[in-house]
Amino acid sequence: MYSKVYSAGLVGLEAQKILVEADVSNGLPTFQMVGLLASAVKEARERVRISLQNSGVVFPPKRITVNLSPADLRKDGAGFDLPIAISLVAAFGMIPICDTEKMAFVGELSLDGRVHGIHGALSMAFVAKESGFTSIMLPAANAAEASFVEGIDIIGVHTLREAIAFLRGETTILPAKTMEDEEIQKERTPEVDFADIVGQEIAKRAAVIAVAGSHNLLLVGAPGTGKTLLAKAVSEIMPPLTREEMMELTKIYSVAGLLDETHPIVTKRPFRAPHHSVSPAAFAGGGSKIVPGEITLSQNGILFLDELPEFSRTTLEILRQPMEEGKIHLSRLGNSFDYPAKMMVIGAMNPCRCGFYPDLQKCRCTPMQVQNYLARLSEPLLDRMDLCVEMEKKPFFPGTEKREKTSGNSKEIREQILKTRKIQKERYKNEPIRYNSELEGKRLEKYCCLGKNEKELWKELCQQMELSLRGAKRLLRVARTLADMEEKDEIGEENLLEASLYKGINRKYWSALPEGTK
Repeated sequence: MYSKVYSAGLVGLEAQKILVEADVSNGLPTFQMVGLLASAVKEARERVRISLQNSGVVFPPKRITVNLSPADLRKDGAGFDLPIAISLVAAFGMIPICDTEKMAFVGELSLDGRVHGIHGALSMAFVAKESGFTSIMLPAANAAEASFVEGIDIIGVHTLREAIAFLRGETTILPAKTMEDEEIQKERTPEVDFADIVGQEIAKRAAVIAVAGSHNLLLVGAPGTGKTLLAKAVSEIMPPLTREEMMELTKIYSVAGLLDETHPIVTKRPFRAPHHSVSPAAFAGGGSKIVPGEITLSQNGILFLDELPEFSRTTLEILRQPMEEGKIHLSRLGNSFDYPAKMMVIGAMNPCRCGFYPDLQKCRCTPMQVQNYLARLSEPLLDRMDLCVEMEKKPFFPGTEKREKTSGNSKEIREQILKTRKIQKERYKNEPIRYNSELEGKRLEKYCCLGKNEKELWKELCQQMELSLRGAKRLLRVARTLADMEEKDEIGEENLLEASLYKGINRKYWSALPEGTK
């Protein structure tokens, strides 16, 4: 007897519909599986056979063939266990075949018949909906995650026996309830509030500008000046995620296996802080399945690189394409994918290995050691840092410290940022961009139009700071954000001058480097 059911397999971050066919006929008892299968899928033969037996299904001594198509697409992962088992049960005549036409199936089986969670359930539920299925059966552990897709019933099962009983009509399983927006967007208390950071007003101002226009930020300063603390505070002033951004992030984290039953949906912008020993493959993404790396996991959030010069040169140079294009192209084992990488990059570094340069009374480094340390960052990478600020180092005496006036708490600052981003959203509603940091080419000329005096000042600033063409454009984008923060239609001279303050620091430390090290 012949039967077929539908499943889904991951191809990068997206899923593709997979047809699972089973044929049971008379002949020499065998159990064969075909369809360009990876090792994990080939091993499903024994898992499914024993799982069916332990679930009360008699495995007949017949000639059994299971085919997964399309045949030219490599199938990987243990998520095909459940659809293979259901197709066999249908071929044995134990459940109505017509019911399997309306529903897709994914899930991993254990030998005792339990259904384990899988990676990429959200992507699979989405492709099932797009393919016209009315419901999808998957592990109960993934039901909350998959329920984020509207317009399709999510049937979560704990065991294979439960799944078979449901298809026979012997039991009822209510579809998973979709989480309400109010439940998702719960107000959270900031872990690090801007009001808790004493002083550093210039650095905090630069951080607010960076978030308002989604610009990259470089923090330079001696140890203990609060670089890491400020970076963590920046994550608390980021605007809340939209529903589309949540779905995109949840897809990424689901494929990476970073979700669980307690946190089935990503509701907060990511703050990724990889150690400087991270390998290029873990940073960019890769492996046999091309899982997302740290760059993609930072999508719509912050990628914080502490001790920036300590990262390997190869790892840092990987950032250049994503910072410019908002995506990263990966090619592994004959597969090629473009993963999203629209994130804010915040770098933190000491001005030298000991951390006290240019204070020659405290700095223990020789001029050559300082040069070698700073030379680890290439000029193209520095060009992609829109704002660069030096953290203030002030003496601290316990018990006598005096709290300085702060620029406001995180909630107040977030409201200001939301207003600025709303201006950008309205301006770019007919454009394929969202933030000022994405302005390029003709759009830069259109939305950053300067008056005669402003244009002369811009050229003069670029010449004084010896900015490259890329650096000059980024200076203009920051000035556009500053004008938006003041709710001005035109970029003023004061906006250009302030933007130049956050770019000039790039030359303070690097100007003395020999040409060959830049």
